[in-house]
Amino acid sequence: MEVNMRGVVLLGDRECYVKDFPDPIPGFGQVRVKMMASGICGSDLHLYRMTKEQAKSRGDRIPGHEPCGIVDMVGQGVKKVKEGDRVTVYHYLGCGHCEFCSAGNLMWCREAKGYGGPIDGSHADYVIADERNCVLMPDSVSFIDGAFIACPGGTAFSSMRKLDVKTGSNVAVFGLGPVGLSGVKIAKAMGGRVIGVDVIDLRLDLAMSMGADVVVNSQKEDAVSAIRNFTNGKGVSLAFEASGSTKGRTDIIHSLCRGGKAVFVGVGSNENVINPSQIIGSQLTLMGSFVLPLWMTYEMVNFLDNQKISFENAVTHRFSIDNASEAYKIFDEGKTGKVIFEWK
Repeated sequence: MEVNMRGVVLLGDRECYVKDFPDPIPGFGQVRVKMMASGICGSDLHLYRMTKEQAKSRGDRIPGHEPCGIVDMVGQGVKKVKEGDRVTVYHYLGCGHCEFCSAGNLMWCREAKGYGGPIDGSHADYVIADERNCVLMPDSVSFIDGAFIACPGGTAFSSMRKLDVKTGSNVAVFGLGPVGLSGVKIAKAMGGRVIGVDVIDLRLDLAMSMGADVVVNSQKEDAVSAIRNFTNGKGVSLAFEASGSTKGRTDIIHSLCRGGKAVFVGVGSNENVINPSQIIGSQLTLMGSFVLPLWMTYEMVNFLDNQKISFENAVTHRFSIDNASEAYKIFDEGKTGKVIFEWK
C-alpha cells in the first residue's frame, strides 16, 4: 500500500512530530474522509502533556477528534453517503445495537470509542468513519464550522438547548476558550443577552467579536458583582460553565437568580465547591453536559444554516498539518482562541 498520509504522533512531555502512514482504506459500511479542517481541543493537550513513558504505551495513535472534510472513498455496503459529500464527522463510534446507540447517544455506548483515543483521529490527512457518523453539510456551513460542530460548538449547542435560551434571556458564560466562545455565539443567535467571563483579555475581545453584550476580566473585577450589575441586581437566569475552574464554578452559584439554571461542561478542578444548601432556597437547577447526541448534530447543522452564523471569528491560528509541532505549542500556551489545522 502506498505510504503518503501525514499524521501527528505524540511523543510525550509536550513533543510531537508528523509521520507518514499508509493511506487508510474504508471497510464495510465505512467511508474515508479527506480532512479539510480539524481543531485542537483542550483534551488533546492532556495527551500532549503525557510523560514519555505514557506516550510509549499509546504508540503511534493519531490524536484529534474534530473531523470535517470531503468523502473521497466509500466501502462496500455504504448506501447514503457518496464521494464528494461535505461532512462533519460525529466523533464517537458505538456498537449500533444498544439502547444508547439507538437513541443517538453513541458517547454513552458501553463499547464507545472516540477518535484520537482508542482509534486514529483527525490530526491527519484522512479519517475512516462509519457511514452513520457522517452528517452532510450545505455549502453555507464552512469546514471550520463543521470542525466546531464535532466538539466545541456541539458541546455548547447541546448545553444551550438544555438551558432553553429564549429571546431576552440573561446568560453568563464562564470561560471563553473555544467552547465558551461557541456558547456566546449560540446564545446570542437564540436571542439571549450574554455576559462573558474570563481572565485573558484576548479571549474577552474574541467574545465581543462573537456577539457578547458585556465581558468581565475576573482577575480585575468581581465577576458576581458585574453580573448583578448587568441584570439590575437580580442575577442571570441561565449560566454556562466552560472554564473548569474552582472560581468559575463557585461564582456561578452566586450569579444565578432564583429559579436559575446552569450547565457545567468545563473539566479541570477536582475540588468540591458546591454546597447543596446554597441551591435549595433559590431552587437552582444545575446540570452537566457532554458533547451532543448524533441526532442533534443534524439539528445543529440546520441551525447554523438557518441562522447564517459561523464560529470562524473564534479562530486565531491556522496551520498546515506539517506544522503540527508549532500548532500544539502555541495552543498549549493558553493565550489563543481556536487553533485549527486546514487542508487545501
